[in-house]
Amino acid sequence: GKINKKVGVIGKGLLFDTGGYNIKTAMMELMKFDCGGSAAVLGAARATAALAPEGVEAHFIVAACENMINGKAMVPSDVLTASNGMTIEVD
Repeated sequence: GKINKKVGVIGKGLLFDTGGYNIKTAMMELMKFDCGGSAAVLGAARATAALAPEGVEAHFIVAACENMINGKAMVPSDVLTASNGMTIEVD
């Protein structure tokens, strides 16, 4: 159909922005909320798809990454498996 409105929604999803080394020791576990912007965009995309408003062209953009020193870095809430099969949650 005819497009009457164009809408764009953009959100940031930066999981555990440690800045490389973990120098942010206070309340590190709360940094998972840095993904709130991207979660809001995904929720808006789902709601828009369900409503399917007539005449609306919608674009949803999520910029997402992890900002850690390397691929072996750990953050709170990571779950590791020990050699005996026991799982350990990083705190």
